[in-house]
Amino acid sequence: MPVPSRRGRRMATPNDRRRHRAAPAAAGRHFTRGAEARPVVRGWIPGASAMAAAVLLAAGLPAAHAQLGHEISGPAAAQEAPETAGPGVEASAAATLTFPRTDVTTIAAPAQVAAVVSSAPASKGLGAPLAAMSVTSPFGLRTSPITGGPGELHTGLDLQAACRTAVFAAGAGTVVEAGWSPNGGGNRIVVDHGNGMKSTYNHLSSIETTIGADVARGQRLAGAGTTGNSTGCHLHFEVVRNGLTVDPRGWIQP
Repeated sequence: MPVPSRRGRRMATPNDRRRHRAAPAAAGRHFTRGAEARPVVRGWIPGASAMAAAVLLAAGLPAAHAQLGHEISGPAAAQEAPETAGPGVEASAAATLTFPRTDVTTIAAPAQVAAVVSSAPASKGLGAPLAAMSVTSPFGLRTSPITGGPGELHTGLDLQAACRTAVFAAGAGTVVEAGWSPNGGGNRIVVDHGNGMKSTYNHLSSIETTIGADVARGQRLAGAGTTGNSTGCHLHFEVVRNGLTVDPRGWIQP
C-alpha cells in the first residue's frame, strides 16, 4: 500500500515510476498539452504538401487551357513552330510551252478598231461584190450569232447570198490573200486596191483566183458559201482602210 506523505498526498510507488518511464518509449510519440496526439514523421516539413500541390496545379494549367481551345500567349505561344512555305516553281526563260489542239480548226479574230468614215470620194469608191445587195447584218456592235455574247464588233456587212452565188471584185487591184483563214473567215480572198484600201470576201464555197493575180472591178473571184464561223450561206464583205476596218456602205458606189 502507498504511504501518504506529510501533506496527505499519495506517494508514488516503484511500479508507478516504471510505468511512467516505459510509456513514452513504447509509443515512440510525443504529446503536447491540450491537443490531440499527432505522430512525428521523420523528414516531414510543415507546408511542403501545399507547396507541391501548387506547383503541380501551375504546371497543368497551360495544357488544360490549350485543350479548352483558348489561345496561349506569352513564351509558350512564341515556341510554336513557324509555318513553312512550299517549294517555288522555276522555269528557264528559254522554255517553250505548247498546247496541241488537233480538234480546233479556227481561232478567234484579233481585236480590231473601227474607223469612223461616213463616205468616200467618188474616185476611190468600190463597186458591189454581188449582183443583188441585201444586208442581213450591218457593220457595228451586235450579239454574236456564234456565241450569243453581246457587244461583238461586226467588222463588215453580211450580204444575203445562196451557196455558190457569184462573188465579184469590188475594185481593180491585186490578190494578196486566197485560201483558208484561221480567224473564222473560212475560205477568204483579200484584194489590195492601193492607197491603203483593201476589200475582203469571206465564207466562200470556192476560190477562183490566186495570190498575185491582178483583177479588174467586177471580175468574178469566187462563189458564196458558209465555211469558217458561219451559220449559213452568205457573203461577209469587209473594207479595210489603212489597216482599220470601216463601214463598207460608206465606200460602195453605184
